Amino acid sequence: MESGQDDTAEIGRRLRDLRRERGLKQSDLAGEGMSVSYLSLLESGKRPVTPAILRRLALLLDCSVDYLRTGQGSAPELGRQQELLLRVALAELALRGGDGTGALAACDAVIAASPPAEPATVRRARTARAQALERLHRPAEALAELDGLHRDPAHGPGSAQWLAQALALCRCFLAAGEPGSAVACGQRAMAQLDEVFVEPSEDHLSLGVPLIEALRRSGETAAARRLSDRLLPLAERAGAPRDRTAAFRQAGRRAQQDGDTALALTLAQRALALDAEDEQARRLGLFGAGYGSLLLDGPQPQPELAKEYLARAGTELGRCGRPDDLAGCELALARAELMLGGYEDGAAHAERALELADGGRAGVGIEVRAWLQLGQARGLQGRAEQALSALEAAERLLQEGAGTLTAGRDLAEAWQALGELWLAHDRAPRAMNAYRQGLAAAGLAGSAPLPGVLRPAGP
Repeated sequence: MESGQDDTAEIGRRLRDLRRERGLKQSDLAGEGMSVSYLSLLESGKRPVTPAILRRLALLLDCSVDYLRTGQGSAPELGRQQELLLRVALAELALRGGDGTGALAACDAVIAASPPAEPATVRRARTARAQALERLHRPAEALAELDGLHRDPAHGPGSAQWLAQALALCRCFLAAGEPGSAVACGQRAMAQLDEVFVEPSEDHLSLGVPLIEALRRSGETAAARRLSDRLLPLAERAGAPRDRTAAFRQAGRRAQQDGDTALALTLAQRALALDAEDEQARRLGLFGAGYGSLLLDGPQPQPELAKEYLARAGTELGRCGRPDDLAGCELALARAELMLGGYEDGAAHAERALELADGGRAGVGIEVRAWLQLGQARGLQGRAEQALSALEAAERLLQEGAGTLTAGRDLAEAWQALGELWLAHDRAPRAMNAYRQGLAAAGLAGSAPLPGVLRPAGP
């Protein structure tokens, strides 16, 4: 009897360890008569596993039934597969550290491995590869990779990989100048989450960040506001994480150098789990920044309330966000200050956004918006010469960086905003040229609204 109990406990331990190595949740394996609670009992050794369930789990975990039952398998092959999985985990860490090129190369190597990596490892590598392409400003290639991945039934709503793919799809559609496609993708994913969760979850909140932005860019301000109001209580309840990944990263690198792949993989996965907490905090900051920006839109803007949300979001993004995240928040703060008559503070926020843009490294689009916002602020201050200098910088970037900016609504609105500001300084020929460039970019009518950061700030 004791031997049977020991076997059950060992099978449960192998199930749990292998699931974690694959980066899967219990919900990813549940289904077809096997609930999450039943799987939890199996992993804890409190229930014996039937042959049918064992075969199904072996299929889902890409291993043999004998390995789950006895722990026996080809040691060299298991070691090689573990090494490939480690490479993917390290690529994900490199990606979160900003090394898109290194992450892409690592993922390509895993995908091209011969004999091939296990299917779960390949799927994870392809997801990371798509995120690396996104980071390298190659949204079309990322979308091609993500399209098949997100429709793969191996992962569904509630799993970490499904969420990562849905978020990347929405962001890449936005980067490609297709906000309508981002809205369709985001709303479809949100509906799928609603079928899984009774109440809004952290996954809803994460998905809400790009979906609200997509709705705003598509002109669906009312829908963006409704979604924001639905998710806002969850955002205000969520707590901020602590950054504890550095020690795990360092120990993982040391273990890899020592040849201890199993330990290195464990440490890398711990670092990823902790890093994910910071990523969630970043998304909370982005949600706050997006909500604050939304409060500045519409017929009755609320700049004072917007400043409160934007200030909190700026603090969070300053701790765990990216430069372009914080730059966008600074631009929204600049706009709020200008609405309230704080022209000096508005100019300071625009200058801070320029510093964060770092000569276009955070994206040419952000640098253009920062120069336009600074030009508006200097004009409202009565500093015409400085305002004109800022507008010339924006115009130069739009002309020189046209190849790196996506033609469409965003580019057209940037040109239109520049035209409005040139006109405010009685530079009619340059204003007309900017308007023509905007029409050429997307065929927008001359009455199209200014972009969010540059709608009229005051008298």
